[in-house]
Amino acid sequence: MKMRVGIILFALAAGLLFSFGCGREDSSQHPLYRKGEQLRKEGNPVEAESYFRRYLERVPNAPLGHLALAGLYDESLANPAAALYHYDEYLRLIPADSPDRATVEQYRELVRAKLLRQLSGEPLPELPAVKLAEENEKLRLLNEQMKLYIVNQNRKIAELQKRPAPVPVPETTVTPSGDRTYIVQSGDTPGKIALRFYGSSAKYKKIMEANGLTGAGNLHIGQKLVIPTE
Repeated sequence: MKMRVGIILFALAAGLLFSFGCGREDSSQHPLYRKGEQLRKEGNPVEAESYFRRYLERVPNAPLGHLALAGLYDESLANPAAALYHYDEYLRLIPADSPDRATVEQYRELVRAKLLRQLSGEPLPELPAVKLAEENEKLRLLNEQMKLYIVNQNRKIAELQKRPAPVPVPETTVTPSGDRTYIVQSGDTPGKIALRFYGSSAKYKKIMEANGLTGAGNLHIGQKLVIPTE
């Protein structure tokens, strides 16, 4: 049973890395998490637990950290109460529609059953082998879908980077009457625009009157203003 639990949790962790690797901190690259995972693989769960706990002190909302601790407490450290806590935290942090939620909920129920067995001596239920195989296949398909999604997103980004830059809208033009027009840019004020065209910010009223402005708050980026001739 422990081996089966380990296989499932390893697959969940792999899927979680793909799900949270885009745009969030990658737990697998954090030195404390990596050391904990190394110690777990080397068969040293006690030391691994200390590193995973230190990692969660730094990143308390890391789902993968809670899943790693839940697996250790469940499989190797015989602490179902602690495992139950970290399973609950993992389920709290992942999306409600996460495809691995049902699997983790099943293991949470097994942990609860272990606690009950400690109190009552009742036998621990086993997950059917067929159900385990189905969950493994679902997780494998999820990983493949996430890999394909990442490849497609990278391809789209590469295509966007190859596209020519849009032609910028000219800031100033000249109307048939001889007046100029100006496209408002970020940070512009009537005074700054007047200084640009007239050499004096004090002439901002000419611009405001020509465009029916009552204050600097009337300006917005991309707005076309008429700049009267002096």
